[in-house]
Amino acid sequence: MEKGLFFYFKMEYIARNLSNEIRKKYKLIEKLHTQDLRDNESKRKYLLSCEKNKKKAIETISQINSFKIENPCLQSPFSVPKNTKRRLIKEGIENIKDSFKWGKQNFDIYQFDESFIRNLAGRITPELYNEDIGKYREGIQGTTIKGASVTPPYPAKLIDLEIPRFVKVMKRRLISKDLIEKINTAIYSHLHIARMHPFVDGNGRTARIFQDIILDHNHIPLPIIEPGERNIYYEFLDKAIVDWKHKKSNSETTLGSTEGEHLFHTFIAGKINVSLDKILDCFSI
Repeated sequence: MEKGLFFYFKMEYIARNLSNEIRKKYKLIEKLHTQDLRDNESKRKYLLSCEKNKKKAIETISQINSFKIENPCLQSPFSVPKNTKRRLIKEGIENIKDSFKWGKQNFDIYQFDESFIRNLAGRITPELYNEDIGKYREGIQGTTIKGASVTPPYPAKLIDLEIPRFVKVMKRRLISKDLIEKINTAIYSHLHIARMHPFVDGNGRTARIFQDIILDHNHIPLPIIEPGERNIYYEFLDKAIVDWKHKKSNSETTLGSTEGEHLFHTFIAGKINVSLDKILDCFSI
């Protein structure tokens, strides 16, 4: 192995200084939760209400933006008739909310299997299916993603190899007790559902919703990706997929992160860090 290549693969998934900052903020919030406010009931109620409302606002914005990121044409004037545009946007966002709600109610780290992902996808794009559960891409032909550098796996490989391997990795990683590993696991799921592109449509939304369900399950605030960051988000995602594939082809799967994975994980983790700041604002009174 070339020396430079070895160090390329030894990179951490999330920048260490950012990981440390996230740990400190998360611990501070936990500490503030345990402060004795028995003599100030009104303050206690205010803090609980403020935090709940902040998390809900973050969740709502995250879901609205998730739809906008995948549907930029609906943001352009005159792209579709105004009434049709409003209906499509409203329905699309409601589908994302419905998928997230179902996911929160049914997510179990010990019972996780591939049907969970299919249920999320089915609720995000219900117009494609006669039931709530989504169906994987079929046939002998592959698919392409506009602007992507890597072609997703063919349906046979997707169903027989990629999905089972993904579920196996997730079942092992979901039981971790470490905060940063929980975040990395959530981002990993985002990256690899987007990479596999298992469904006809709604893959990005499914990837982001599954990530957010894992974060929410672990009481970690959700990241907000702004619509204006769409290009840089896809650029990081594409590079992460390209570098992961290169790492895999060189059998270097145990040596840590590639540059692309590092950039993508750090980008999403940075958004989580910003959301932690929003939660901490509640306690700065």
